[in-house]
Amino acid sequence: MADGIPQVALGINDAAQSVVIVEGATQVSDLEQLLAAAPGLLHPDAAAVMARAVTHFASGSTYRVIEDPRQFETAYRARVATEDPDAPWREGVYRLRDHGMPDFAGIAPPAYTGTDLVFFAQSGFLGLPYRVEIDVADPGKVDGGIFHALSLTPFPPSTASQQVDPEFVGALGLPDNSLSDPDSIVDTAPAP
Repeated sequence: MADGIPQVALGINDAAQSVVIVEGATQVSDLEQLLAAAPGLLHPDAAAVMARAVTHFASGSTYRVIEDPRQFETAYRARVATEDPDAPWREGVYRLRDHGMPDFAGIAPPAYTGTDLVFFAQSGFLGLPYRVEIDVADPGKVDGGIFHALSLTPFPPSTASQQVDPEFVGALGLPDNSLSDPDSIVDTAPAP
């Protein structure tokens, strides 16, 4: 990394707020304070460091910056390859295949474009990609609203997409045919 780029560490203060510690001494809790304490983060070689700080302020650990798009693509495709394309959708089962495939060519490492910091992040929970663009000259409030989901191309439907999950049918304790016969549903709610 270029000379003049400060060392920063991400942390949480005693009030459970996301903070950035500059050069091991100065603790800041927002982007404006960070830029005042560490203007060297505006250097083009510091875009990834700035992206991590912005992500930390905005979401804690909810998102992770995509610094290596090829590595992200490889991991995403590998995970999709492990998911059974013929498995029916199931509540509580999280699969990338149920969301789609991003245009990996559009995902780039963090970079400055004028005063805009542009980067991509993935959700820590599922791994779906998001785009972030923030004007560091006028940062405003940095929160979860800065993450914008990328468009995803749906996978072709499988034969299983028309199947019903057998564990879901009858989950209300009703016989399977009762859903088609409204008279067989008994209202057990107490009278007002």
